[in-house]
Amino acid sequence: MLQEAPEVTEKSAASTRTLEIVTALIFLAVGSLVMWDSSRIGAGWGADGPQSGYFPFYLGLLMNIASLMNLVLAVRSSNAESFVSRPAIKLVLAIFLPYLVYVAVMQWVGLYVASVIFIAVFMRWQGKFSVFKSTLTPLIVVAVLFVMFEIWFKVPLIKGPLEAALGY
Repeated sequence: MLQEAPEVTEKSAASTRTLEIVTALIFLAVGSLVMWDSSRIGAGWGADGPQSGYFPFYLGLLMNIASLMNLVLAVRSSNAESFVSRPAIKLVLAIFLPYLVYVAVMQWVGLYVASVIFIAVFMRWQGKFSVFKSTLTPLIVVAVLFVMFEIWFKVPLIKGPLEAALGY
């Protein structure tokens, strides 16, 4: 007779209730920001019709009403079910945090240089590709993207000091 493996329970990184509360608060903050900025530029009715912030103001108001309703429901909820386990959130953060660094670094070194570094690091770290493939692939990909956007489509993307030194 086969023995059943014991069920392994992973530690929870966050409960569904907690994330519903956090999400409602974030949307409440965004809705409030929209309302504040709409008021700043004019959210009333002028002599010639609605001012430029009129419709965004009411969209922000509707967003806040929906967020408050979700917040009340989440606070009153007893849903302590795990939304995500710690091992799962670690996998997500292993991609998300380097991506944030990539976006931040892009402002100083440009899109192309940051992309070469980002692709090479991920190919080596996550994909376990050889150094040769991890170096050659991003160079080819970025060169193709550079030709496509900068030369063919004439769409300038974020450039850094290297591109400036090359005359772009």
